[in-house]
Amino acid sequence: MSDRKTGAVPAGRWENLEALGRAVRTGGSSTTPPSRTIGTGGSSGTLGGVPGTLPPRPPGTPPDSPGTLPPRPPGPPGRRRPDRGRRLRRLGVIAVALLLVVGLVALFFGWRLVSQIVSKNAQPIENLSPGRGADNFLLVGSDTREGLSKQELSRVGTQAVSGQRTDTIILVHVSPRNKKAVMVSIPRDLKVDIPGHGTNKINAAFAFGGPALLVKTVEQNLGVPVNHYAEVDFAGFLKVVDAVGGVRLCNQTGHRLDDSFANLHMDPGCHDVNGVQALAFVRARHIDSDFGRIGRQQQFLRAVMEKVSSAGNLINLPKLVKIANIVSDHTKTDDTLRTSEAISLARRISKLDGNSVDMRVYPSSVDGLSYVAARPEAPILMKALAEDAPQLPPVGLPDGKGVTLADLRLAVLNGSGVQGAAAQAAERLRAYGLRIVQTGNASEPTGQQSKLVYPAALAQQAQLLSSLLGDQVRLVRSDVAAPDGRSSDGTASGVLTLTVGSSLRIAAPPGGSPGG
Repeated sequence: MSDRKTGAVPAGRWENLEALGRAVRTGGSSTTPPSRTIGTGGSSGTLGGVPGTLPPRPPGTPPDSPGTLPPRPPGPPGRRRPDRGRRLRRLGVIAVALLLVVGLVALFFGWRLVSQIVSKNAQPIENLSPGRGADNFLLVGSDTREGLSKQELSRVGTQAVSGQRTDTIILVHVSPRNKKAVMVSIPRDLKVDIPGHGTNKINAAFAFGGPALLVKTVEQNLGVPVNHYAEVDFAGFLKVVDAVGGVRLCNQTGHRLDDSFANLHMDPGCHDVNGVQALAFVRARHIDSDFGRIGRQQQFLRAVMEKVSSAGNLINLPKLVKIANIVSDHTKTDDTLRTSEAISLARRISKLDGNSVDMRVYPSSVDGLSYVAARPEAPILMKALAEDAPQLPPVGLPDGKGVTLADLRLAVLNGSGVQGAAAQAAERLRAYGLRIVQTGNASEPTGQQSKLVYPAALAQQAQLLSSLLGDQVRLVRSDVAAPDGRSSDGTASGVLTLTVGSSLRIAAPPGGSPGG
């Protein structure tokens, strides 16, 4: 045995090219086989880059045939042959290319479908405001019977009538800088001033002057610009529901709903319904109030969007085409609406869940037998939308959640040093419906600065009042420390305390009184 050391190659394993080279250079032992890898850069008849040499044969292997190399040993675990790796890489590139092609085709196809919906019944609409980044869409559900056959009219439980009114009015605010879209349902019986027609319900504006007058009425009474308009008729509602295979709607009242005028007969619980039954569900007006109707409409919209965006419908190309054709046949839009804007709207409201859409009801309450009147906090919500505020005041939330200005109990203290400042501010705030429980002088002067002190339990009320007064008032959270339940500023718990500075200015509410 040579006294020269042999290369150390781990027993039972074929290592990398370096191990093979070391074994060959040191005359590797037959009992410890070197790794065998065809040399890189070697010429013909070489192994491991060393001309004319072959590694020793592992023990127990039969002799090779003349002119052949020893059998190729298996590679180490986890390693792939170079040709297999190349095949996998090639397949990966092909798969990515196919996905890109499919994605581009789907994008082009989707663009064409939306473009068809937008352009087919586009018409000029007067009084729309030009867009300024954030857009407000006025979505209208018309009760026109156009497009319904006699058989379908019979199924709906109605008959052909002349003219048209709005069964549904929704303002949708879409902002590029805010993640959520905002959808505000407007009661059709809302008491408004219709230009040229005096006081009436807001849906009468549509009957008097069509989309143009409705747009003008919304802009003047709600104080927000309307940038785009879209209208869907009875037949569109009915046929889309049938095209997607029906939707699931729930009667959550705990009792049976019966409205013969709308042909609605629905037991408590959740039911899979067709287009006729869904239309009856959203149209019914004699089972509850205008606000109950809005709640049913919002439930219906969620159900439809969920069904349309379900995996089974999204991958069913013929069904998507059918739905798009129905929508384009029964939808009217303004002729300034671009395909990209329509896609942005659809993308934002595609799920109608709490993560993508902030659903609200225009703050209002019943006023007599026929009307619904705006509440004092309605202008605050509309102002936030008009200014594209990142956070909206907690008003108009569905199911009666949120707060109203009438819920607030407020102490107004004078910290300005100007005589009568607290009394003047209190009078202005009463015009918004607030309950003023105390006026007087602050224990310490504040100069120009005004502050609103609130207990933790009244954070929502403080946010609402802050939305009214703006950034001229600083919010300060207080702690109830005294045993009599009074807060650190001396007022009773459950009361907000506004300390008035000399710079505070409070605008009069629209109309000069609550609900005006």
